[in-house]
Amino acid sequence: MWFKIAMIFVIMILFFAAVMVIDNHRFVVRRYTLRSAKVRYPVRLVFIADLHEKSYGRDNEAIVEAVSSLDPDAVLVGGDLIVSGKVKRDARRQENGKGVPEPADTGWMRNSLSLMKRLGRISKVWFVSGNHEGRLSYYKEYRQYNRLFIEEMEKAGVRFLHNECADPCAEAHDGADSGIRLQGLELPMRYYKKFTKTELTQEELGRILGEADPSVYTVLLSHMPVYFEQYAVWGADLCLCGHVHGGLMRLPLIGGVMGTRPNLFPKYSGGQYSFPKGSGESGEKSTMILTCGLGMHTLPIRIFNPGEISCVDLLPDRQQQMEAIWNKTE
Repeated sequence: MWFKIAMIFVIMILFFAAVMVIDNHRFVVRRYTLRSAKVRYPVRLVFIADLHEKSYGRDNEAIVEAVSSLDPDAVLVGGDLIVSGKVKRDARRQENGKGVPEPADTGWMRNSLSLMKRLGRISKVWFVSGNHEGRLSYYKEYRQYNRLFIEEMEKAGVRFLHNECADPCAEAHDGADSGIRLQGLELPMRYYKKFTKTELTQEELGRILGEADPSVYTVLLSHMPVYFEQYAVWGADLCLCGHVHGGLMRLPLIGGVMGTRPNLFPKYSGGQYSFPKGSGESGEKSTMILTCGLGMHTLPIRIFNPGEISCVDLLPDRQQQMEAIWNKTE
């Protein structure tokens, strides 16, 4: 009896280990389609986050091929391209004077920098920082790395959104206004505390971003998903977030197992979510697409949870547009 139980236990461990090895080295493309009368022409956004210096093939060839095949109007990157721990180790080597890298050494961001260069040849790349990039500007001893990161990424064609907004697709359509505004949000490091959730008030969010423009379709690009409800009340139509890595392990009907604080079975771990937009009186819904990310760090675990590239198609809602025109003529 005990022998059978032990054998079942061993088989289960081997099964989950095999799944983890497979999922740690593959990714999937998940597609989403949303419609709005504010969107003036079809737009395809490819969204990635949480690469953490991982490489799928030489120079991330597999990611480049997948993104290229999707033919996006813009590539959006939701932070954590790097692993700040690698920067920390470099800084310590400099302090100790042992194995000191050159001042402009980019080894700690080699894979992410190579990927951004190659994606930049496919379409415009827009970026907001995650907590790993945030540490580079937060800690004084890492700020030289922050300057190097920004400099090298901008050379690669990456456009940073430091709590700014832009039309991400106008250039791809000869300057034609898409009706979409991409709003970057970079939260201060206090909102990434472990073991607790720092309150984000509407007043603070408004101070950082200003007021949302209700006449355009606002896509909020933010690394942190736990404040989705605040983003929706602020006025975001679509939120693109990362950070949670899909919850490390995903279970049917439950979703992710582990949050980032860390906490078990987080409310938001991966997929598509909705919440009433603004005051809620209009009946409009804000949508969040939360990617499971592409890489990992600290806990190299992915079980039933492969890496993810999110492909988001934003389409005009012709019926809503016609109803709006009809109402104006009455």
